[in-house]
Amino acid sequence: MVSFTTCVYIVLLGFGGLVRSYYTEPYRPQFHFSPQQNWMNDPNGLLYFNGTYHLFYQYNPNGTTWGFMSWGHAISTDLVHWQHLSIALECESDSNGNVLQMFFSGSAVVDVDNTSGFAVPVGKDRHGHVIYSQPMIAIYTSNYPTAHNQSNGVVIRAGQQSQSIAYSNDNGLTWTQYEGNPVIESPPPQYADQYQQFRDPFVFWHQPSSKWIMVASLAMKQILLIYSSDNLKNWTLESQFGPANARFGQWECPSIFPLYLDGNMQEEKWVLLMGINPGGVITASGSQYIVGSFNGTTFVADPSNVYDPTQIPAGSTVFQDFEEISSTFEEIGWNSTGDFAGLGPQNASTVQVWNIEGCLGIGVLTTYLFGDIATGTITSPTFNITNSYISFLIAGGYYPYNPSTAGTPDDNQVSFSLVVGGQIVYSETGTDTEDLVWRNWNVAGYIGQEAYLLVTDVNTGPFAHLHVDEIIFCNTPKNEANWFDFGPDLYAAATYNGLSVPDRTVIGWMNNWGYGQNIPTSPWRSAMSVPRNLALKTINSVVRLVQQPVPSLSSLYTSTLYSRWFTTLPSGETTINVPSPYNTQMKLSVTFKRGSGTKFGVILRSNATDTQETVIGYDFLGQSVFVDRFKAGDNSFVNWQPNPFPGRYVATLPIPSSNTITLNIFLDWSSVEVFDSTGQVAITSQIFPLDASAMVKLFSVGGTTKDLAVTVNGIKSSWTS
Repeated sequence: MVSFTTCVYIVLLGFGGLVRSYYTEPYRPQFHFSPQQNWMNDPNGLLYFNGTYHLFYQYNPNGTTWGFMSWGHAISTDLVHWQHLSIALECESDSNGNVLQMFFSGSAVVDVDNTSGFAVPVGKDRHGHVIYSQPMIAIYTSNYPTAHNQSNGVVIRAGQQSQSIAYSNDNGLTWTQYEGNPVIESPPPQYADQYQQFRDPFVFWHQPSSKWIMVASLAMKQILLIYSSDNLKNWTLESQFGPANARFGQWECPSIFPLYLDGNMQEEKWVLLMGINPGGVITASGSQYIVGSFNGTTFVADPSNVYDPTQIPAGSTVFQDFEEISSTFEEIGWNSTGDFAGLGPQNASTVQVWNIEGCLGIGVLTTYLFGDIATGTITSPTFNITNSYISFLIAGGYYPYNPSTAGTPDDNQVSFSLVVGGQIVYSETGTDTEDLVWRNWNVAGYIGQEAYLLVTDVNTGPFAHLHVDEIIFCNTPKNEANWFDFGPDLYAAATYNGLSVPDRTVIGWMNNWGYGQNIPTSPWRSAMSVPRNLALKTINSVVRLVQQPVPSLSSLYTSTLYSRWFTTLPSGETTINVPSPYNTQMKLSVTFKRGSGTKFGVILRSNATDTQETVIGYDFLGQSVFVDRFKAGDNSFVNWQPNPFPGRYVATLPIPSSNTITLNIFLDWSSVEVFDSTGQVAITSQIFPLDASAMVKLFSVGGTTKDLAVTVNGIKSSWTS
């Protein structure tokens, strides 16, 4: 029998020069899936069948940027080791080189009962009865760049997006497109003008109604369409959902699936999961989920899972709503400097605020007063913090506050910050849209202290302005959405068909459309996240979608490389010894309690001068997990402004009754993924270290951290182990 590793070697042999660098190129992920070469984005057609996990994915066979979209294909028996297979569905062009059909995102199922009629005889049983195959069906968006007439008589418009199917009777090795494609040619008549933005079908078998169900996206309308079918060929529109919660940009790659609440098989809920681009929690790409019920025709969101942007939490105090548009900042108690001196709030309809209805009024604080050239500061009056949260609306360009450059010639921030004790303890910037979105700061740890708010705009570049409105003090956050991942690099998350409800597994594209086509990797671009198991848990009376890496990832772990218990970790940095090569590919687990300090964390990929480092930590006062990649390495590959790559990413994680926090950190050659022990926080971030430095440090800020347990396991390469 040929070993798995040998099989991959044989496949690689066809790509001259790849064997010598066998998955060891700079930044090549060691335990994340990545294509041998060329561009990859969304995971597609995730399917478990007969002991094999199929991973299809958006693939460009002709280059390292998006284009000529096809379906790549890989298989695994454990979601860890992958075997590359031939392209499943390849972009089609005419004799003149005009692209006729690209294969956009979709899903795959096994038609066990042959409802489609695509099965073929594969033999006979011992009684002489014919045995039929169980066809594998891919459901995808046909994107037609060029107008043409199909051989079946369907007239295709330029840019049209339709839903099509293909089938395989050899476990996905070869595919035949259905001669009646597309099976859904156009969106419903009321959305006829959206024929170029109708995509990403997710299909599954709904046992209670004995029907196939499809959810597809009207991307620019932020609407999901739900269809049903008896045979995967003829589809009936049943209902629609949306817009809801994060309703900006494009809704893409939706999926809908059941989970048991708190493991109780008698309490089933349904989850809608979708990508948003732009309009994520950071900038550009992100993912949100909504919990509800599904009866075979209609998804109904739980009332607690739908957030009205125009309603503020009960009991909130409005600190400032900027309705005094005829007043100066000084007249409303604020101070302003630079170009903002003598000016005041503006009418939202006269500046670049798109969702004016989100302002809850006509007035807005804006730094877009003379275009993007205005600079200066705007400062609130001081106040005592008396509530657990400060919530506010914000929009504008992505120019975050960077403590390493603030106040220097390299400072380019356009930010809104909270200052306590003379220190910036929270800061927010825009998400590269003009849409006002709600953001929250957990300030429970600062109750009783004096503070003020600070708008800083020192940037005259493109999109270098900020809008702020409706600042409120509240004891519950003003939620906008349920974010699936709080980092910048998890998009188009797709779940596996063919698994039981408790085994629901998701894989996401570990990249971001804000810079994904420019990341400094070769001869491939993009990787997938580690596969993650999903569940629904009630945490602090709130139902949350939680996630953890699949258990099979542990098959790559080495024996323990470092383990130590610190009764007290002193203030400052403490270096720990993790041997090479596992100081660049590891699982690092920390369990800790607050001592006298305000922050605890881990520094990875650090050099001796601290000019390179990726910082992961927990803020005891803000009750939040953070990942800081401002100094994580190369970000020069983004040669435009705003640069969406540098940043600090924060996820609220309240301190539990045990007062103990556990973080599990997965470091690969070009990424970090952070999970807390409950699974309610996940932060996924790419990093591109500029040198081979890989020092590992622990740190405690402002005092001690106590009862700290540290465990480090190396993670072996999934491609050579």
